[in-house]
Amino acid sequence: MPDFLFPEPISTKQLIFFAMTLGYFAVALPAVVRFAWVEKICIAGIIFMSINPIDITIFSYTNYRGDIRGIEFGVTDWFLFSLLYSMYFSPRWRSRKISYTMPNSILAWSYFGLCAISIFTAIVPQFAFFGFTRLIRAYLLMWVAFNWIRSTNDLQFIIWCVLGISAYSFVGVLNDKYIKGTFPPRGSFPHQNSLATFQNFMNVIVFAFLIGDRGRLFEKKTLFYWIALGSGTLTTLATLSRGGLATMFVGYFIVFFAVTLLKSRPTVRKKKWKIIGILTGLSIPMLGFLLPPIINRFLNAPKESAEARDIFNEVARELGEQRFFGVGLNNYSYAGVTEYSEVLGLVDAGGLAHHIYWLHYAELGILGPILWTLFMLSFIYFCAKYTLQRKSNTETLFAIGVGTGIFLAMLIGTLEWNFKQTSLCFTYLMFGGFVLSMGRVEKSRMKEERLKKYLLMQQLLSTPKFR
Repeated sequence: MPDFLFPEPISTKQLIFFAMTLGYFAVALPAVVRFAWVEKICIAGIIFMSINPIDITIFSYTNYRGDIRGIEFGVTDWFLFSLLYSMYFSPRWRSRKISYTMPNSILAWSYFGLCAISIFTAIVPQFAFFGFTRLIRAYLLMWVAFNWIRSTNDLQFIIWCVLGISAYSFVGVLNDKYIKGTFPPRGSFPHQNSLATFQNFMNVIVFAFLIGDRGRLFEKKTLFYWIALGSGTLTTLATLSRGGLATMFVGYFIVFFAVTLLKSRPTVRKKKWKIIGILTGLSIPMLGFLLPPIINRFLNAPKESAEARDIFNEVARELGEQRFFGVGLNNYSYAGVTEYSEVLGLVDAGGLAHHIYWLHYAELGILGPILWTLFMLSFIYFCAKYTLQRKSNTETLFAIGVGTGIFLAMLIGTLEWNFKQTSLCFTYLMFGGFVLSMGRVEKSRMKEERLKKYLLMQQLLSTPKFR
């Protein structure tokens, strides 16, 4: 291993964080067992941490340019283990069935199994192990999300979290531009393209509920949708990310088309077209302000950027062809420094391929991009299944939004290494876990509707007119 790659020793900051961890668990674990609302705080906290992470990296190879430099541990894990503890030790969970498999478990285990094998076939096994620890955390997060949602009320809480994180994201944009003097903004992400990718995932969920919800055009709940959509759209526009801007409008079109297919009330259909008219009217002055820098970004983007992408992708292709299992998870950067330094040194030695499919091919061989694609498509399949039922309800709108978001993630993956970034990886799998639970949510909603009808019938039969 090159001399400049070495693990950092445990620091005082990390020891302090471990002490804080013990203090948190001493308070949080008894609280989460006793109070149901603490679980919601944990869920909201995990979603919030996706855009504003607080963590440390243990055994960090600080000078390594891979997608992860050590074993990450942070506040997200605090909330995650609190939820796991509640599921096994809280009395309210005794009547709930915990499912240890998910509808896409076979594909998930196949992909994660290949990543585990990579630890033993990698050029540098510890780098592959670092990458695998992130995937294990992401899988646990997906599994907890799948088991946590039990009803429409739980799902509605997730939607409120999405609205909140969209507004908070825009506050971060304003902070970057007017406080830090950073533009285009990137928030806590390594690049503004990542911020655009994250925000587009949230935007399409919000848009699905804005145009598909049964509420009136400007009632209280709908106003929150308007605020969140406006904040999220402005966040993406502010990044000036060409891929982000293109996929945002693609996502809005897909959501609009999918919601149009649903069997909805005439008032909802009229509201949808009114919203499109309002958005079109609002976009004209907005584009007048934002269009010049956007056009400049498209016309004057450096050619070196596209050429560097091609070089990185070509190196990824050659690395994938050399070994059946690839160079190993999180080993692309190391192989670039040691084996292709003369080539990548011309652009960015040690950098990563900005193409999630070629990056998987380089690190995991031919099976990598295949299994990853099938794994991600499994979420889209379950989302499409609910959409094609054409029922206009909360779980269907949520499935449309998340399915579109994951499709956009796969599409932008041809330009970015988004899934390899911890925040985005956690977001995709957490919301994927939510959407896999829609069957349980639908059964709960139908049970509640039957109960309401029964109680209404009992009330009517108890009136003097029916005696």
